[in-house]
Amino acid sequence: MDSDLHELSREELEAEILRLRAKLGERPDGGPETSSPRPHSSAANADVLFSAVDKTGLPMILTDPNQDDDPIVFTNRAFLDLTGYGIDEVVGRNCRFLQGPDTEPDRIDEIRAALRENRDLKTEITNHRRDGTPFVNALFIGPVFDGEGRLRYRFGSQIDVTEAHRNRRRWIESEERQRAIFNSASEMAIIVTDTEGRVTDWNVGAERILGWSADEIRGQAIERIFTPEDRANGRAQEEMAIVLRDGHAEDVRWHLRKDGGRFYAVGDMTALRGMDGAHQGYVKAMCDRTEERHNAIKYQADAEFMRSVLASSADCIKVLDLDGGLTFMSEGGMRVMEVSDFNHIKGCPWPDFWQDQGHFDALAALDAARAGGIGHFQGAADTYLGTPKWWDVQVTPILGADGRPEKILSISRDITDQKAVEGRLAESEGRWRRLFEGMQEGFFSAEMIHDGDAGTVDFRLVEVNPAFASLTELPADSAGRTMRDLLPDIPQGLIDTYARVVETGQPENFEIDIPELRRAFEVRASKQDDRRLVALFLDITERKQAEARRAATTELGDRLRDVTQQEDISGIAAEIMGRTLGLSHAGYGQVDPDAETISVAQAWTAPGLTDVSGLHRFRDYGSYIEDLKAGRDVVIGDVRRDPRTGGDAEALASINARGLLNLPVLEQGRFVAMFYALKPEAGDWSPEDIAFVRNVVDRTRSAIARVEAEAQQRLLNHELSHRMKNMLAMVQSIATQTMRGAADLDTARDVLANRLIALGKSHDLLLGGSLSKAPLANVIENAIDIHRDRPDRFSLHGPPVMVGSKAALSLSLILHELATNAAKYGALSSADGHVTITCTADGGGDDATVTLHWVEAGGPPVVAPKRTGFGTRLIERGLAGSFEGTVNLRYPAPGVVCTISAPQRGLLAS
Repeated sequence: MDSDLHELSREELEAEILRLRAKLGERPDGGPETSSPRPHSSAANADVLFSAVDKTGLPMILTDPNQDDDPIVFTNRAFLDLTGYGIDEVVGRNCRFLQGPDTEPDRIDEIRAALRENRDLKTEITNHRRDGTPFVNALFIGPVFDGEGRLRYRFGSQIDVTEAHRNRRRWIESEERQRAIFNSASEMAIIVTDTEGRVTDWNVGAERILGWSADEIRGQAIERIFTPEDRANGRAQEEMAIVLRDGHAEDVRWHLRKDGGRFYAVGDMTALRGMDGAHQGYVKAMCDRTEERHNAIKYQADAEFMRSVLASSADCIKVLDLDGGLTFMSEGGMRVMEVSDFNHIKGCPWPDFWQDQGHFDALAALDAARAGGIGHFQGAADTYLGTPKWWDVQVTPILGADGRPEKILSISRDITDQKAVEGRLAESEGRWRRLFEGMQEGFFSAEMIHDGDAGTVDFRLVEVNPAFASLTELPADSAGRTMRDLLPDIPQGLIDTYARVVETGQPENFEIDIPELRRAFEVRASKQDDRRLVALFLDITERKQAEARRAATTELGDRLRDVTQQEDISGIAAEIMGRTLGLSHAGYGQVDPDAETISVAQAWTAPGLTDVSGLHRFRDYGSYIEDLKAGRDVVIGDVRRDPRTGGDAEALASINARGLLNLPVLEQGRFVAMFYALKPEAGDWSPEDIAFVRNVVDRTRSAIARVEAEAQQRLLNHELSHRMKNMLAMVQSIATQTMRGAADLDTARDVLANRLIALGKSHDLLLGGSLSKAPLANVIENAIDIHRDRPDRFSLHGPPVMVGSKAALSLSLILHELATNAAKYGALSSADGHVTITCTADGGGDDATVTLHWVEAGGPPVVAPKRTGFGTRLIERGLAGSFEGTVNLRYPAPGVVCTISAPQRGLLAS
């Protein structure tokens, strides 16, 4: 306030108040209720100031301490607009009518002390408008003395700073949210140090992992958590140096806990910098990965916390002429504008103080005031000494006696600190929002909902990040809705768990499985306040699936170990594969590549679905059989979108197949069998699931091969026994034939020795399996040579045909079996008997059919056996199948006839 104000007499002040009241048309009939001082004629500046007080937008009052209860004797329109009272409700009353239930008692005591001591006071107090609404009042009060030093009046000005307080609260709430996120990462240790590496803060995750509380460790060197060998090597200092050089330093090493135990940590250290970029310290974030050191998971944590205090600012009151030139500036305005002598700036164009857009806003505000309106803007302007500041500006007209603007009042409020706080708040909010929205883990905060005696029945989502919405497939705008509104069937047990976290304050970690999403989550919930909690959702589906696959592989090995039937093996494999992967169908089938069909003898089907066992045509379900014939796996995530199955998607849907995986089994390049897996829902097959199916298939085929090998071993053992008997019979037959036709003993000895040597060579051939590709005629000659006791015993006819080692051995065994039976019972048991062997080929190439006829004659009459011996079963069922052949064995009376047919490709197999 101008110093001239203190020199006015009481009479002059009252007269001026009455004059100002009259100008406003508010003079009461019952005598003056307000008064306005008229300054001495020599106090021109004071006259200008009091005229300004009446017209200004800044609320102001004058009280008379010389009257009982220090009543208000003058108020301007701005005060009435601020409080909502009429002038008749204000003048004559003590200011305490502005007090209410929210008014702070200590501030009242502070004001009373200043009044007793007759001194100036600036304070903030909660006052109430006429309608009862509270507002925060930046109050200035001061005494007014006359020329003789007597107290005449008290002056009071008010500013509504409620919004500034709200901004301060929002900033504090933002800090609390950051701290909640900081401490919600209970599985991650976050350590903050100063520039020397001394710990200044760490979160609950650090307390859990390392063992020290924040109070115990604060102020100690971060080296405390390093191992002795790392301390000796100066690893902590090295990390900090790397951070300053490269911006961050990875930390993958052993660390120490409070109890001396070691844990393997994976983390990162970064620099902590202030808003001005100055280095303030370090932030180290790490996770305990002792058991998973080969599967490190990188977490990102931002541990910068911004703290600032909102400050009040003084107001700069100026009077301008209609051209915008400065004619007056209050003392407080001169202080805040750093003006020591008003004459230095008197008459200067006020708009020229403003920069950039602020200059144009100032001109517009002047235009509005000159037109009788109110101008308002915010802009940047330097003080007289060059200090940059931000201002909130209100420009209003000062009306003359004719009601037209004759001067302009400008009130500028220093909001530099508020702007700085708003900038930091925006940066802090933006950083928190980026962290919140960029997290891969789902995060939400929620408010519990209680229903009297029923307890906690639901919770309302307050905030959710995009990752939570994505992981749970809930709407992105779920905030504000209750969980039962979103998921009516949510288990009450989960709600009870969250309620327990809020009630006890104890964080809880647990796992939940959501079958509808085919996902599993690890949830880490902690209390935020008396009604709220925060929760972190980690998707552990892949980990749980990997555990299930490992358990299934172990179960498969255990169950297949003692199984002896092929059908049981494929059934067990299909059941484990289907149950583990959540399939609709799984199994193994024999394939006829020519007919393009698959026969499924024993399939696994999910409960409630129709069994698919039986014969199926591949072409009924798409065109992918061409891939299977070529030995390529068929992996289709969505049968509706794949061109190979899109046209037959409905047929696949009828057997609950939205996705399929077929693995062909090839023998000798031919598609002979297939493992299949069908999914009820569309979706890509993960590499891990495909690898699991292949592992099951490999183990299943190994088990089948084991069973087949065991059966083959039993067959060979039986064959060996049979061969020994036949060999002894053969030796006896050879000896009998030799002795019957020998002229003398020496001749019989030589013939018998040669025939026994031939018999040995035949057995070498049969048991050794050393034949490679050779002419069929040679195979026949070697097989029957032992029985050729005269040149016309056998006659061979037919074109040259080549056979592979596998077919050669099987044919040798068949011919050996036929010859042995002929020597024991048939044509070769008689001196006149003989055998005719004829070979024919029908067609060309690998598909040509080769037929071998064995016809006996000249032996005893043939009678069909009443029971089939081992040798006959071996011929008819076993050996011919090894080269895709068929055998027809007949018993006409003249002699046994055997017809063997096989494709050329089967005979050439090795």
